[in-house]
Amino acid sequence: MQTLAIIRPEKQLEDSKKVVESFGYKTLTATMVDIMPFRDSGWLTFLDELTKGNVDYLILTSANGARRCVQIGLTAASIPESTHVVAIGPATGTALLEEGLRVDLMPTQYSSRGIVQMLSNIEGKKIWILRSAYGSSELIDGLKNGGATVNEVVLYTLKKRCGPPQRDFIKEVTEGDVAAILFTSAMTVRAFFDCADKMGIRERLMLRLANQLIGAIGIPTADALHACNVTVHAVPKDATFTELVSAVHSTLLKRAL
Repeated sequence: MQTLAIIRPEKQLEDSKKVVESFGYKTLTATMVDIMPFRDSGWLTFLDELTKGNVDYLILTSANGARRCVQIGLTAASIPESTHVVAIGPATGTALLEEGLRVDLMPTQYSSRGIVQMLSNIEGKKIWILRSAYGSSELIDGLKNGGATVNEVVLYTLKKRCGPPQRDFIKEVTEGDVAAILFTSAMTVRAFFDCADKMGIRERLMLRLANQLIGAIGIPTADALHACNVTVHAVPKDATFTELVSAVHSTLLKRAL
């Protein structure tokens, strides 16, 4: 039975392991970043504008963000019917619904680019984006280019990890029998290689990665891997973890033929 190495937030590790195991693989897991709550000075301004009906589109780009915004005061009652709630993908949409909020729109391509492509005729519209401190500029730039007024509120930031569990994970990827590595965010890519640098084994790791299948959950993650001179072999059409595992599985099967 082949082993897939996966990097996931702690709260998602167990569910992610079950997905990988359902495809018939063993798992090697690690959490490379900690989610750190952040209180943006613009939060109260956002809530005030929202309740006044001055927000045309409210965009959430992660499940963690959906949960965090409820923790600090967003309620279903505070979102007017005139505000369109946008979830970047199914995981974010599910988190919003679980928190008692609603989802009005979701792009067919679960990415910043997908949201930009979905939101047409936004000239003069007021858009607020609630997300992490490490969101790409593609979403804001794309919406501004469409003529919208765009504001961003940071809900949480991310802290890289490089303790014993992360070092053991990287050592196993470098020296063990791992068929594929699945990366699920640009930040985890950077944390992974920063930790390898601290361990002094990046050169050996790169040699090993050249013989492993590399999966990226979406374009920003793939771009981060390319910036580290890593070839990406599998990127799913829909940026969900299940689709990533499916894409890696299909690629491994093709290689075995």
